[in-house]
Amino acid sequence: MSVIEEQILEQIKRYDTIIIHRHQRPDPDAFGSQLGLKEILKASFPEKKIYAVGKEVQGLAWMNEDDNFMDVIPDAAYNKALVIVTDTANAPRVDDQRWPDGLEVIKIDHHPNDEPYGDWQWVKDGHSATSTMIFEFYEKLKAQGLVMTKKAARLLYIGIIGDTGRFMYSIDSETFRVVSELFKYDFDYQEIHHAMATISENAAKLSGYVLQNLSILPSGFAYVILTKELLKQFDLKDAGTAFVVPLPSKIDCVKSWAIFEEQDEGNYRVRLRSRTIAINKIANQFEGGGHPMASGAWAQDQGDIDRLINIVDSALSEKQDAEKED
Repeated sequence: MSVIEEQILEQIKRYDTIIIHRHQRPDPDAFGSQLGLKEILKASFPEKKIYAVGKEVQGLAWMNEDDNFMDVIPDAAYNKALVIVTDTANAPRVDDQRWPDGLEVIKIDHHPNDEPYGDWQWVKDGHSATSTMIFEFYEKLKAQGLVMTKKAARLLYIGIIGDTGRFMYSIDSETFRVVSELFKYDFDYQEIHHAMATISENAAKLSGYVLQNLSILPSGFAYVILTKELLKQFDLKDAGTAFVVPLPSKIDCVKSWAIFEEQDEGNYRVRLRSRTIAINKIANQFEGGGHPMASGAWAQDQGDIDRLINIVDSALSEKQDAEKED
C-alpha cells in the first residue's frame, strides 16, 4: 500500500474540520472528486465537519442531489481546519483562495505535478481522473474505517466519465475496474449519461457554428475563435462552452485542435486537444498545462493566438515529415 494514502488518512483523522476545494471553472471530475470525497468522509466520520467550497456552476447543478450544492462557510472555519484540494494542478487555479488559511493542505491530483503546493501531495500523473484516485483511496483504506455510499459512487462515476469523454480517451484497465466496482452501488447511470449528452437549443446552434467555422490547416490542426459578441448572440447563460470542445474530434482529418474563447477581460481561454502529438508542454508556454492530449492555456491577445497556432501547426507538420521518412 502506498504510504502517502495512509498519511492522508492519518491527517483526516486528526482534524475535526475538513474543507475540500477544487479548481476554478470546474468540470465533472473537479466536482466528482470534491463532492465524492466529501460524501465518503461524511459517511466515515459523521462527527466531523466536512465542507466542499467554491463557486456553483448551474450547468453542472444536475450532479448534486442536495438542496445545497456548495457550502458557504466563514473565514474562521479555516482556523483549525485541514484543507484538501482535488483535481487542481496549480495553486492560482484553486477556487476560493482561502485554501492556504487551513492549518495543513493536502493536494490530490492526476495532472503533472509541476507545482507541488501544500504540505502533502498525492499525485498520479496520467491517471484517468482524480475521481478514480478517490475511489482507490477508499478501497485501499476501507479496513481502517472508510465508507462508500451510493451517492459518493454516483459522483465519482460522473467524474470519471467526464474526464475520459465517456471512455473515449485517457482510459486503461484500472479505470474500467474502478467503474465496475462503482456499478455495484446501483445508481442510475442512464440518467447520468442522458444529462451529460443533453444540450439546449442555443447550445446546439453554437455547435453548428463551430463546425461550420472551424479552420483546418493542412497539418491537421483545427481551431475556432469564439468572441464575446458571438457568444452573447447564442445566450448560453451558465451552460458554458465545454460541450463544443469534443466536436472537432469527429472530423477525420483533424489531429489536434483548439477552442479560443474570449473572456470579459479581453484575453482568451484556450482549450487544447490532440490525438497525435503531446500538447501539454505547448500549453505550458501559454500560462497553462494539463495532460499530454488534453490541456488548457491562455492567450492574452491575437498575437498569442497566432503564435500558439504556429507552434502546434509546426509540431504536427514535423511529425508528418518524420512519418514520411520512416
